[in-house]
Amino acid sequence: MSQDSTRNQGADWRLLQVYGYYRLFLAALLLGLYAFKPDAIAIGAFSPTLFLITAIGYVAASISTVIFLRWQRSQIPSQSLMLLVDVVALTLMVHASGGINTQLTLLFMVTIAAGNILLSGRMGTFIAATATIAILYEQFYYILVKNEGLTPDAFAQSSILGISFFGVALFSQLIAHRTRQGEALAEQRASDIQALQRLNDQIIRRMRTGIIVINRQRHVLLSNDAANELLGSAEGLQAGTALVDISIDLEANFQAWRRNPLLRPVPFRNTHESTEISARFARLNPEDPNSGIVLIFIEDATQITQRVQQLKLASLGRLTASIAHEIRNPLGAISHASQLLAESEHITGGDKRLLEIIEQHCRRMNGIVENVLSVSRRQPSYPELLNLSEWIVRFRAEYLEISATPVRIALELTDKKMDVRFDPQQLHQVVSNLVMNGLRYSTPQSGFPHIRLVSGHQDSNQLPYLDIIDDGPGIPASLLEHLFEPFYTTEATGTGLGLYLSREICEANQARLDYITGKSGACFRIIFAHPDRLS
Repeated sequence: MSQDSTRNQGADWRLLQVYGYYRLFLAALLLGLYAFKPDAIAIGAFSPTLFLITAIGYVAASISTVIFLRWQRSQIPSQSLMLLVDVVALTLMVHASGGINTQLTLLFMVTIAAGNILLSGRMGTFIAATATIAILYEQFYYILVKNEGLTPDAFAQSSILGISFFGVALFSQLIAHRTRQGEALAEQRASDIQALQRLNDQIIRRMRTGIIVINRQRHVLLSNDAANELLGSAEGLQAGTALVDISIDLEANFQAWRRNPLLRPVPFRNTHESTEISARFARLNPEDPNSGIVLIFIEDATQITQRVQQLKLASLGRLTASIAHEIRNPLGAISHASQLLAESEHITGGDKRLLEIIEQHCRRMNGIVENVLSVSRRQPSYPELLNLSEWIVRFRAEYLEISATPVRIALELTDKKMDVRFDPQQLHQVVSNLVMNGLRYSTPQSGFPHIRLVSGHQDSNQLPYLDIIDDGPGIPASLLEHLFEPFYTTEATGTGLGLYLSREICEANQARLDYITGKSGACFRIIFAHPDRLS
């Protein structure tokens, strides 16, 4: 059964209940008037016995109908039968009271109106026709009993009543039809509104921008999955949660915005595992400054910063690529000339040292050129489904096999089967770069090149991750802001492109490379996208 038919049946059921109670009240009233005031009110005067029997039967039928309607809610009785019983009972009581001259004939109007509201089309008209025939027959019978003869005026009153019955029937059908049309239109609009609400919920839920809706008391009314993920809420933000209980920093940003809407929000981290996020605020009704409903838009501040930086570096990258290409040819000539000069028999020891310096810096410049060109012509990524735990074991074995010096790589794998999607060659490039950096910095600190590879799932969003942790001194907080910028390095022999390239490769595979503070030594974390949600 459709939803519309269920609603219509419910509306018919309520109308039947109202009409059933009306029938019971009317039957009891007529019986009471006959029993207690038979002389003052001229009802049942022509045939008291018939009126009494009919009234008692009408009361019994009305009580039965009310009981049926009360206890048998899943079934609707025959409405036509109920209305025909009413017409018959009223006809008998009109006859017992002396014919159509009595005011009881007006009660037919209510029955006909109810019949044309409950029934539609021909069945409603049939009730009016039945009542009209009953009135005409009653008038004809009364004329025969009184022996008044058939005159044109004899049926004048009954004809007027019959016309009135059909007029009430048609008017009731018109009112019922318009009412049903209004109800259908209201139901259709309500269904459209619900569909739009479901569509809005789906759009909000799938948006990458986090959205939180709060009321005047700063309690959550609505939030989407992106907001839960950015705020590090594994269970999701429950409706009614206070804003201060979600994040003290978010509450502070909201209070600052309320004092000065033009103030730029301060980025913050809700948990040590979550990314740096920023919040923007907007009233649901901007024209009303006292509007209590406020929309909070949560965005990944690191992604915003990266997008801005990528726009700045796009033109710079093309410029540096062209410069690197122009440098490459004279650099090759310098290197070749130094090699030829080194083969001379008349070169001194001091000159050899100078040639070594030239060759060393030529190699460094060539490395910078290669890195710059690799950035400018970045290769596309081809992510594959990998078992991260098995891949880490194979990587460790390969690295130890080709390493020129003894190193120690410890593994801490929390799950033997951890699926991720990443280009295998690019993942090898990123992890190799991070491992080489970690081994280089851990040697002066611990006296032996040692590094740990730790895999697991983040508690906040259950995304798989891989930590590369060394025993070095770590990275000072003052340098973290520029850590992933290109050409930024603290070493005289470094190019400053290793971490930048690693992060770019991770982003190409929809992963994220972050530096995790609070660990002993330096900790770089690769956070992989969900293997089933990678787009």
